[in-house]
Amino acid sequence: MNRYLGIYRRCELHYIREELEKYGMLSLEGRLLPLIKDKCMSQEELGYMMNLDKGRIARAVSLLEEKGLVCRQVNEKNRRQKLLSLSEAGVEMLKNIEEIYRKWDNICYTGFTEEERALYQDFIKRMAENAAEYRRKNGGCLNG
Repeated sequence: MNRYLGIYRRCELHYIREELEKYGMLSLEGRLLPLIKDKCMSQEELGYMMNLDKGRIARAVSLLEEKGLVCRQVNEKNRRQKLLSLSEAGVEMLKNIEEIYRKWDNICYTGFTEEERALYQDFIKRMAENAAEYRRKNGGCLNG
């Protein structure tokens, strides 16, 4: 493993956790809200997008619902499935989360050109897709 990536991830997690704690949020909750913002989606879709098991997603969604940040509604096309969407409070919290991540990006991308930022994001996205695909083919979802 690239030791620099490990350093980056630990620093990122520390920063994000500290900032989200100010709003009573957990790190995973802060990663889920931006995914829900664009459309109603099921917990299964969230689990697939995050590459996390159903149980972990279910616990996080329950916490978000208790905090009044997400709403569940029955899917009219599949009545056994519930779809998630952001509540008004969730939309407001999302603004705070986006600001936290924007500030972190500004810290990390100091001295980078826009082209370098875009290139890095493309590389990381492709690496994540490769890793997730490998894991799906060879052993299920990641747990972290």
